[in-house]
Amino acid sequence: MRIIIIAVIILVILGFLGYSYSADVATLDNARVTIKDIRIQEIGLTSCKLKIFIDIYNPSDRDISGLKADFDVFIAGTDVGRGSVSRVSIPAQSSREKGVSLTINYKGLAEAVIDGITKGNFNLSIKGYASGDVFFGLITVTDQISATKAYP
Repeated sequence: MRIIIIAVIILVILGFLGYSYSADVATLDNARVTIKDIRIQEIGLTSCKLKIFIDIYNPSDRDISGLKADFDVFIAGTDVGRGSVSRVSIPAQSSREKGVSLTINYKGLAEAVIDGITKGNFNLSIKGYASGDVFFGLITVTDQISATKAYP
């Protein structure tokens, strides 16, 4: 009888841990990343500085902790730089906006600017990976992210 009780306790604990892990992973998978705004901060002779405001929304009933993201930035389909979001926690059913500063050298921007001028506007896209802590902060899970916003 004692062995059965121990086995049941072990099964209950393993079931709880498995549920917790899968629920945390599902929470990260359901998070949505959007570009809220693009602002030109500085225009220089060889480069410009942009500030991209990224909104990360957590629609689930569980908190997201330790979320960080690394991504490439594209203007009119041309890779123009890299950005990142440092660790952020997002409570359940809420969002956090993060500003990301980005310096773009005109050398890499020339094709995108020409394309943007000929079309009258351009799209700014980010593509990369976000990772967050799951399973009580013991495991990090990574997922792909992408978002696009038209400028202006």
